[in-house]
Amino acid sequence: MVPGFAEELRDLLMRAAERGLGPADLAELGRRRGREEWVAAGHFWAQYEEVTQLQGAGGNALGVASAPALDAAELVTSALLALEDDDELRERERTRVRHLFVDDAHHLDPLQTSLVRMIGHTAAEFVVAGDPDQNVYSFRGADASLFADADPDGSRTVTLTTSHRLAPAVRLAVAKIGATLPGASPHRKILPPQGATGGNVRVRVMPTPAAEASWIADQLRRAHLVDGVPWSEIAVLVRSPARTFLVLQRALRAAGVPIGSATEELPLARQPAVRPLLAVLKLAPSPELLDVDLAEMLLSSALGGADPLALRRLRRGLRRLELAGGGQRSSDELLVEALRGGDILAGLADAEAEPVRRVGALLRVTHQAVARGDGVEQVLWQLWRESGLQEKLLNQVERGGSLGAQADRDLDAVVALFDAAGRYVDRLPRASVASFADYLGAQRIAGDTLAPAAVPSDGVSLLTAHAAAGREWTVVAVAGVQEGAWPDLRLRGSVLGVERLKDLMAGVDDDAVSQTAPILAEERRLFYVAMSRAKRTLLVTAVSGEDEQPSRFLDDLEENGADDGGLDSRMKPPGRSLVLAELVGELREVVCDDKAEPSRRRRAAKQLARLAEAKVPGAHPSTWYGLLPASTDVPVHPPGDLIRISPSTVEILTKCPLRWMIERHGGSDPAQLAAVTGTLVHGLAQAVASGRTDAELQAALDEAWVRVDAGAPWFSRRERRRVEQMLRNFVTWLERSRAELKEAGVEQDIEVELPAGGADEVRVLLRGRVDRVELDADGRPVVVDIKTGKVPVSGADAEVHPQLAAYQLAVLLGAIKGSNEPGGARLVYVAKANAKTGSTERSQPPLDEVGGKQWLDLVRDAAASAAGPDYQAQENPDCDRCPARGCCPLRPEGRQVPGP
Repeated sequence: MVPGFAEELRDLLMRAAERGLGPADLAELGRRRGREEWVAAGHFWAQYEEVTQLQGAGGNALGVASAPALDAAELVTSALLALEDDDELRERERTRVRHLFVDDAHHLDPLQTSLVRMIGHTAAEFVVAGDPDQNVYSFRGADASLFADADPDGSRTVTLTTSHRLAPAVRLAVAKIGATLPGASPHRKILPPQGATGGNVRVRVMPTPAAEASWIADQLRRAHLVDGVPWSEIAVLVRSPARTFLVLQRALRAAGVPIGSATEELPLARQPAVRPLLAVLKLAPSPELLDVDLAEMLLSSALGGADPLALRRLRRGLRRLELAGGGQRSSDELLVEALRGGDILAGLADAEAEPVRRVGALLRVTHQAVARGDGVEQVLWQLWRESGLQEKLLNQVERGGSLGAQADRDLDAVVALFDAAGRYVDRLPRASVASFADYLGAQRIAGDTLAPAAVPSDGVSLLTAHAAAGREWTVVAVAGVQEGAWPDLRLRGSVLGVERLKDLMAGVDDDAVSQTAPILAEERRLFYVAMSRAKRTLLVTAVSGEDEQPSRFLDDLEENGADDGGLDSRMKPPGRSLVLAELVGELREVVCDDKAEPSRRRRAAKQLARLAEAKVPGAHPSTWYGLLPASTDVPVHPPGDLIRISPSTVEILTKCPLRWMIERHGGSDPAQLAAVTGTLVHGLAQAVASGRTDAELQAALDEAWVRVDAGAPWFSRRERRRVEQMLRNFVTWLERSRAELKEAGVEQDIEVELPAGGADEVRVLLRGRVDRVELDADGRPVVVDIKTGKVPVSGADAEVHPQLAAYQLAVLLGAIKGSNEPGGARLVYVAKANAKTGSTERSQPPLDEVGGKQWLDLVRDAAASAAGPDYQAQENPDCDRCPARGCCPLRPEGRQVPGP
């Protein structure tokens, strides 16, 4: 069953039970109202009760009776039935309870109200307190009208109108929102105690979520450092944690604001530290249950330790091994098979195979323990011991910080898991490991435990507005008050008609009634509750941008007084945060500003000196970029040194010396697929020249391709076809060019030292490897360079191509035996077919003495630019795809490194 649908079905059954309906009643109501979904839900409900009763009577594999599983509504219903059916029990409870006080009574549902009335009816003192304006749990069945109508004539009602908690300024802001709530009530006219003063309310609209979070972090830090408010007396409340928690957590931690670590309100089986352990326990007796989703979860959990990149690398490695063995299974199948079969993956690198080895070893250990007949606690202990997580988590706890807090929570969850296993075994001694895992996995609410837990740290509470109900703090920030998110006017329970059922049971039998109005009212009450949690300081923030607008609730709280430019007056400049890093940055900016007043610069320098003496990072000039002298100004190649360059290097140096320097000294990217296939095509072209047949070439390609990691199978097949086409294009070009060219060499090395240009100039050794050397009709050497790129250069660019010219210069200087007169050079693009020649060609005319002298000077200049110590960045057409652009001052992505 889809989780979302299961949640809505559960809500429907609980709301029906809270209003006194049973399975048959719900089905009958559905038939009368033409709601087939209610009829089906009633039938499901009846079956659900039968299964639950069967389990309670011992309807399990062990035949052992156990307490039936009850949801919240069923639990209250059972208590009511027990009291109604057992007069002695009812009188005993009424005698025992002499004073009954119920707080937050606006959160009671009909069943809970009946239970409270039954017990409190005969009590000596029965006090029910609440505020209908704070009913924010109607989606759980709460009905504030039950509390509001409990005393129709008002003879026993006391209305409290003095606020002893809220500071006057906060009280006024809360009263503004209270005045917009539907209906009228005298309790909304709240007055402060006589003589009360103070309080602070600030409403801010920021341009981005990051700016909003940074401003909140700064305000909380000021409240703690300046006003002395303890961290535990500060809270940040949001409507939607998925939208705002991540940005807020990042900003709070960056500003040094600790976040309190409270116990997770999640079922034990859904705790991050427990989930993988339960999965292994479930798989221990039945390894065949392992599927790809479970495999990925285990490998990426703390048990496997694989991040998404490592998991992708593992998948590609498994696929590569499969193809090498002639198989065609997908990486999903291979992943499951590797874990299920305990494969140590000797053919993969240790970094790739280690997650599989760790998880596979744990699966084997637990499977062997179950096969020996070990109990639940013994199997769980062996799994925990073999996982090695205890040492890792304890080390993280000792280091502290956010990781330490998370490790604390994980250890708490594991302790609770062992405690749950002990209690389960005490109740069902013969229970299996799989039944324990199923038992915990079926829980949907967080259960209480006697297991010791870590003491919550002293930090800021980061909560949803619903979780804040009934609590209070000195400083409260209500963040992310956005239109569309707060209020969230999406219809609840629209599939099964939960809200319609509640309306019918409340006597509202009119389909024309607006479904949005009650939701808007509850969203407004939720905002009212969030604001009223603040005792002294209230911060309310939102974002105003192209895609986000502040909520209508902000206008109810504070009118937008636009300035002369039409801007929201609530968008005030945030100012400098109370963070040392920003202070240091501002002082450094003043010190380095030549236009600043000398006295201001001296004061900034004095303050920087004080901060540097206190070891504040970034304050001492020795750590500033660009102020320290270069470590050396000695050239890489001093005068008289021999510089070795290749024709391809000449091309790069001619375009951009900085790129050459960065790539030459470790700044190049790892070999990409295009480079790998290019090398493969060159190797096959060499094999063609050696006289290999088509069958031999195909076999060589098959053998080489299994070692090429081309990624997805479909992409690998496409690249393979492209390589085959390039090979065919080359063979065709080779056959059709024999009428004018004759092969003289393949992959021929050339090496020649250029004539010295002067005593102070560097010496240059030009060496490289020519793909093919051909002879023209006059016996002159023609250099052929095979290119696998998809886009050929233009004919004009080919005539001045530096690499081809360098090859011809080498021929002119005698690098190829037989002739010093070059016959030209050609670029053969085998990736682009040509109907006439087979492959697209670009030609460079032969060099004469004049052209040779010009290119000799150019190669010398290129070699001189490689000598250093300065390397010029030159803009060229390749800048957008240059691998060194992250360090280039001409590029936006590299400008922050070398300069402003």
